[in-house]
Amino acid sequence: MSDYVLCYVAEGSGEITVNAKKHVLEAGKLIMLTPAMHVDELVFHAGPVHIYRLQYARTGALGAVTSTGRDEEVALHTEQPHPAEQWTGAEVFPVSSAVSFAAKLEELFRLGQEAEEDCVSYLRAQALFCDLLATACEEQKARQQGGDTSVAATIDYMKKHFREALDLGALPKLAGLTPSSYCRAFKRAVGMTPGEYLTQLRMDEAKAMLCESSSANRVKDVARSVGFSDELYFSRLFKKREGLSPQIYMKQAGQRVAVASKLFLQDHFLAIGIQPIAAPSFPNYFSTRTGFPIYLQQRLRGTKALNAEQSITPQDILSLSPDVIVQIDTGAEKEQRQWAKLGEAVIFNGYLKWYEYQLQLATVFNKESQAERVIHHVDKVEKQAKDALLPVTRKGHWTIVRVLEDEVRLYGTEGHALTDLFYYKLGFQPDPRVTHASYKPDALLTLLELDPERIILFWSEKEHVERLWHNPLWRSLRAVREKQVYYPETRDWDPWGPLGREYMIHNCMSYFLKAIPSI
Repeated sequence: MSDYVLCYVAEGSGEITVNAKKHVLEAGKLIMLTPAMHVDELVFHAGPVHIYRLQYARTGALGAVTSTGRDEEVALHTEQPHPAEQWTGAEVFPVSSAVSFAAKLEELFRLGQEAEEDCVSYLRAQALFCDLLATACEEQKARQQGGDTSVAATIDYMKKHFREALDLGALPKLAGLTPSSYCRAFKRAVGMTPGEYLTQLRMDEAKAMLCESSSANRVKDVARSVGFSDELYFSRLFKKREGLSPQIYMKQAGQRVAVASKLFLQDHFLAIGIQPIAAPSFPNYFSTRTGFPIYLQQRLRGTKALNAEQSITPQDILSLSPDVIVQIDTGAEKEQRQWAKLGEAVIFNGYLKWYEYQLQLATVFNKESQAERVIHHVDKVEKQAKDALLPVTRKGHWTIVRVLEDEVRLYGTEGHALTDLFYYKLGFQPDPRVTHASYKPDALLTLLELDPERIILFWSEKEHVERLWHNPLWRSLRAVREKQVYYPETRDWDPWGPLGREYMIHNCMSYFLKAIPSI
């Protein structure tokens, strides 16, 4: 190595040998290399691989961040001392906030492509680079100091060995904790007991295998592959968790479902065990390679991305030979006619609540029991988050605002999935003077009249927010003057589906409970 290199494995598995020492690679792991280290061997297992490589120099020299499968390179500079100079070997360890870390790498790649011609993008790329490097060093330092990382080490161990006859009783010793302390720390880290987590790992792998090929994967073979020696016990446990036997699940998973709606119904399908063969994407909005949000990127591996920023037509889908095409009635008569005449099309009306979509889809695909479990799980996550957020939500009143290029939207207290989650499920107190439904467009003057105590900005681009910050009317607001405007990264926050809703809740908790300063 001639430069410093940070690699993040987003997908795939394998081994890397550095200075004669072998390390296991898998999704979610970070590799930190310093100059003069020698990579002896890099081997990947069968299947797709996606790795981010962030290459940089300590003083003045150009570096490059690349992503496998792309030709572009992004130049970076750093003149700060590197905290890893004392390391004698490669550092390979899991990142605790893997989804957030990958999202930042995608954003860095996007900014870097613009950096040569745009000074603002260059500076933002530099700031994001420093943030990523600081996160990596914090993770590495935490591992050296122990603490919660001892539990993380056992989680990593379970991910590697769940297919084997794993002895859960040995995990506390591996973590250096008493059994009772370990169980408490484990449940605090992942929200379930070690036994429940092991079962989830095995069941997730089993469902993936059952979906891949009904002819190649017999139930007995799948059970043994994921760590169950007793096929009958595996089948009983699978039916208890999923609501149907492995044989029926395998048969239903073989349905070729395409989502033609611009709504992210793929979220609902994935939650009940159906991976669509095609689904809408927004490549100019989301920073991922596919245009899917970051929390669906890996789950939708193999799903064709349909550019929903343009009109999705039957021709985009029919070549895939779908069994079912799912569409939402948009009210556009001409558009609906082209779908209605297709025998494979199933057209739904629009609904106000996320779980109404979930229940309707489940009814059509005979997945009612799975949908009920999904709804119950999300309800549990919402209640736990509400309790955890009490130190934040019990103080003051909140107003939700979205800043667009040419308007400021003021969200109401009902009639929208965002406000339902933020106010009623998570417990943030709305400004009592805000009583309208959905949102009001062009609402800057209304905001001036309200002069709210606290403002949270959702789905607002940085350039639009920065432009608004120069407006003297905006700067006159009490929340702005008292630095009570909160601006989390909400691009991938989606309250309309179960997976997006859970992702949004965890990120919302992380943002507020870490007491990130307001802007």
